[in-house]
Amino acid sequence: MRVDIVIPAHNEEDRIGPMLDAYLTRCGGPGMRFLVALDRCTDRTAEVVAARAARDPRVVTVDYPKLGKGGVLMETFRRCDADLVGFVDADGATPPSEMLRLIDATRDRDGAIASRRHPASVLPARRGLAREVTSAGFAFWVRRLFRLPYADTQCGAKVFRREAMERMLPLLTSRDFLLDVDLLLVARRLGYRIETVPTIWIDREGSRLRAAADAKKMAASTLRLWLHHRVIPVETEGERDPSAAAASLAEEPDTQEEDRRAAA
Repeated sequence: MRVDIVIPAHNEEDRIGPMLDAYLTRCGGPGMRFLVALDRCTDRTAEVVAARAARDPRVVTVDYPKLGKGGVLMETFRRCDADLVGFVDADGATPPSEMLRLIDATRDRDGAIASRRHPASVLPARRGLAREVTSAGFAFWVRRLFRLPYADTQCGAKVFRREAMERMLPLLTSRDFLLDVDLLLVARRLGYRIETVPTIWIDREGSRLRAAADAKKMAASTLRLWLHHRVIPVETEGERDPSAAAASLAEEPDTQEEDRRAAA
């Protein structure tokens, strides 16, 4: 089975080198390909990635003008032709072993997403208070606004079958960090079964999160996406077969306690 993993990167010169080295070592075999989507990098990220690409043909570099995380992901997904298509953040917070678990979980599902809020997940290092509050508040907001069954839509590690991704791509509109939510909304409307997988997630230094400013952007982007899905619904067989959505709800662990903590 062939797998394409897309890695969005904007000015990640300090983190993407070790991350790629770990993935190239652990995720061996010619069936794996790593497409690094450079989002108008102004540092040495392109050089760091090019050095790995020169040594290993499984690394492919794709350079874009500034499109945002969602933008470079969508454009690079169109270049993928493997059986499975996934993406992972460039900071290395998701170890290679966890991506391999997602790949295994997708063998009998349409997709699999890592969840940091699953009861069985392991987070060796806790995030700072500002990041934790912003993340919990956003998770609570998304669950309530979109009625999605997932406790963690934003963990940067997801894998989908290529045929599912090809159907979802024309229906996606988010070109920022809301692409994760957009993907899950469209997957639900199409009736796809998505597995939630507990993960090991290691917080990395270098986050560019600015709690107050980013919270406003999150709220504005979320409302825009909500309006889009309300005004331009996706008419699909998923709506005629509600059992798929019910199955997703059944697979997701109870997250009421996380919601109460986020709201507090």
